[in-house]
Amino acid sequence: MEKDRAPLDEIVHALVELHGCHSVILYGSRARGTANESSDWDVVGIRKSGASQRVARDFHGAWLDAFVHPESHFDALDEGALRLLGGRVVVDRNGFAAALLKRIAAFEAKGPPAMAPDEEEMLRVWHSKMLARIARGDLEAKYRRAWLLFESLEGYFKLRRRWYRGPKESFPWLAEHDPETHDAFARALEPEATMDELRALVERVLATT
Repeated sequence: MEKDRAPLDEIVHALVELHGCHSVILYGSRARGTANESSDWDVVGIRKSGASQRVARDFHGAWLDAFVHPESHFDALDEGALRLLGGRVVVDRNGFAAALLKRIAAFEAKGPPAMAPDEEEMLRVWHSKMLARIARGDLEAKYRRAWLLFESLEGYFKLRRRWYRGPKESFPWLAEHDPETHDAFARALEPEATMDELRALVERVLATT
């Protein structure tokens, strides 16, 4: 967007001139074109070598979250690199950024490794045990209720061998691809949700077939 140009130019100047970055990638809502005035500026700068750094501060009425990494940081991709999917290359003096985004897209398409059978069984047992402890109704039970709701979203994707991309992307994905589970989360996340609604959510999370 035109109004974003001056702040972005300021970010790029700092990353290139002060941190020696040869590549700059804007990602998140600012790259997707879905940002509002208070949306974060999520940026990665890449340089030949040096230590990784993070710059996080107030910036033009929003929040700047900029990472500076050496090229070697991306030698082996991990789940954290997926945040750059859909990113926009702003500076790319040697082609590194464009090649990196292609590698990340291929990494995402391959999907995460399957869970080991014992790990999957432990995850299933954990959900069942949490329900039993939540049913006690004491202070610890209230804590475990919050814990269950927090972990269940990632658990859903792990059991299906899909990358977990956080709640901002996961809930819209569920609304489109698994509306029954989306609705189960919506009901279970209400403050007054009943034990039956929590059990219904766990059933949806664990039902992989």
